[in-house]
Amino acid sequence: MAKIAEPTEEKEQPTRALREEDRSTRRLLVTLMWLLGIAAVALLGLLIWILRPKSGTPPDQAAGYPIEVVTTIYGSGQKANELIKTPLGVTFDDAGNVWVSDTGQSRVEEYRADGTFIQKIGDEEGLGKLYSPYGIAVDPATDRVYVADYASGFVQIYSTTGQYIAHMPADDQNPKAFGKGGFTPYAVKIVDGRIVVSSYDGLYFFDDSGHIVSRWGGTAKGRPVYGAPVGMFNFPDSFTVDEETGNIYVADTLNRRIVALDSNGDWLWFSGRPDVGGNIAGFWQLPRSIQIGPDGNIYVVDTFRPNHTGMGVGHIVVLSPDGRLLSEFGRAGTQDGAFSMPDQLSLNADGTLWAIADRENDRVVIFRLNTPYPAVDPLEVPKYRGMLVPTGGLISSTPSPKG
Repeated sequence: MAKIAEPTEEKEQPTRALREEDRSTRRLLVTLMWLLGIAAVALLGLLIWILRPKSGTPPDQAAGYPIEVVTTIYGSGQKANELIKTPLGVTFDDAGNVWVSDTGQSRVEEYRADGTFIQKIGDEEGLGKLYSPYGIAVDPATDRVYVADYASGFVQIYSTTGQYIAHMPADDQNPKAFGKGGFTPYAVKIVDGRIVVSSYDGLYFFDDSGHIVSRWGGTAKGRPVYGAPVGMFNFPDSFTVDEETGNIYVADTLNRRIVALDSNGDWLWFSGRPDVGGNIAGFWQLPRSIQIGPDGNIYVVDTFRPNHTGMGVGHIVVLSPDGRLLSEFGRAGTQDGAFSMPDQLSLNADGTLWAIADRENDRVVIFRLNTPYPAVDPLEVPKYRGMLVPTGGLISSTPSPKG
């Protein structure tokens, strides 16, 4: 039988060397993995320490988010017919109570600022029945509530205790005083004792009997025109009055611009640009509400400006009285302090609380605004450049109504 040759020492030496090299490589890899793990843990700890909120400060405030929610109102109860649905309008009265246009439920509701339900009006058949309530005004001098019901074409008038009183325009008002689109009331305010209502083609001033005494605006050939010239409006959803200067600011919604007028109706400036080829070409997307703040600045709710951060860009845009862009904020979403397709904005009498009709979230949000506001996002600044056009007050928007 043949004898098997035993391995020689020379043949075993390369094998041992390879084994030693392999073990050294594994030890090096293990060491590197440990070092990388330690470094990752240290880096994570450093990031947590850097990003931690200050002790006792809510994360939103630590980040500078200016909206501090006080109350969120979802309705008077838990049943389907007790919940707010697609609210479009909201206002405070002088007592600090909140009046809500519960548009999806075809009624107006009154709450205390803490969310306590008080009453509902306009939901019964007959005189004063509401269909699509929008803007609301409460006149403390007369204890009357004015509700712009755009579907019925009337401003319905109630007492502050809910009793129906009358409507405007008066039944004998000549309809030729309105444009071809008729009267479509959106916002309603009390201005120097006059009831002023925005319709699709401008602002209408009524006397106590419900008759038109003046109109600011008009349309080209009696029809709305996209990109209408100065002096005309296209579905101005909202307006507000600066009580100190008498200036009136209008959210000229479908012209995608903000308009400033003096107390005589002459245009001071406007901010915005009409659509081009059916596409939005300017800064404003869909300005639906406008309000003067306690600082004298102009607060605009731009419904089509969603941003999930809400810092430097967002649903609420702040302008100076002369139209300069100062700040943007207000995040999109469903959480507290966020909004989905927000609409009307209101400020209480002492300037401390705001309310917004958070339409697609089916709620009204009452909040405070904390300063300083965030700076405008650098990407937003060039978008606004060229939007502001001074008119010098030379163009009057007060044609006399016919009839």
